Amino acid sequence: MAIETRIQPRQTLQNVAYGIICLALGIWGWYDYAIKIPAQEAAFVEFTAAEKVKSALEETARTTPLNEQQKAEYTVARELLEFKYKEKPAEPAAYDRAVQLWLYIVGCGVAGVPWFIWAQWQLSRKRFKLNDDGSFVSAEGTFAADQIAGIDMSKWMAKSIARVETADGRKIELDDYKYKGVEDIVATLAARFHPGEWTSDARPVGDPKSRDTIKAKQDAEAAAAASLAAEAEAERAEAEKAEARKSDGSNASAEPTGMANRAE
Repeated sequence: MAIETRIQPRQTLQNVAYGIICLALGIWGWYDYAIKIPAQEAAFVEFTAAEKVKSALEETARTTPLNEQQKAEYTVARELLEFKYKEKPAEPAAYDRAVQLWLYIVGCGVAGVPWFIWAQWQLSRKRFKLNDDGSFVSAEGTFAADQIAGIDMSKWMAKSIARVETADGRKIELDDYKYKGVEDIVATLAARFHPGEWTSDARPVGDPKSRDTIKAKQDAEAAAAASLAAEAEAERAEAEKAEARKSDGSNASAEPTGMANRAE
C-alpha cells in the first residue's frame, strides 16, 4: 500500500495560533498607537496646563484680587484637578508610539500574519508519496525506484529529518515534525538501504522505545507465561495421575479383607 504524507496537525495548529497571536498584537498595537497613547498625551497636557493655571492664579491672588475671568479660569482648573485628575496622569514615553508602530503594528500585524499564512500555504503545497513499486513522489519530481540512491539518516534521531538521495545528486528533505507519514516512508527506505539497522518505525534496532522492541518483549513475556502455564498444567496432570494410582492401590488392598469377612 502506498504511503502518503500530510501536514502534521500540530504544525497547522502552531501556524494558526501564531497567526492569531500576531493579529491580536497588531490590533492591540494599533489601538495603543492611534487611540490610547494620544489620549494619554492629551490628558497629560490638559493636567499640566490646569496645574500651571491654578498655581499662577493662586500666586496672583496673594497680591491682587482676581477678576471674574480669572476666577472662572481658576474654578475650571481646580475642578479638573479635583474631579477629573485625582491622580496625576502618566506621561507616555517618547518611544511608546514608535514601539507600537514598528514592533506590533508592522512587525506582528503587517509582517507576522502574512508570514504564518505563507508558511501554512508552503506546507500545503508539499506532498511526499512512496508507491508500492518503490517510486517516490515529491515537489521536486517523481523518481522511480532505481533513481533513488539512498537515504541520509544522520539527522533523523536528533532532528527527525532524513534526506532522500536521488541518482542525480539531489537530496530531498523529509521532516517528521512537519509531515505525518514521514516516519513510515523513512522506515521503508531505511530497510532497503540500511538493512538490519533500523526498525519498522524508523528507530535504531534495539531501541527500547521502538514498537518492534516493545512487541518482541511482549511476545517473549507471553511465551514465557504460556510456558509456565503449560508446566503448571503438566504438574497438575501428573499430580492427578499420582492421586489416581494411590486411590487404586488402596481399593485393591481393601478388597480381600471384605471377601474374608463375607466368608465367615
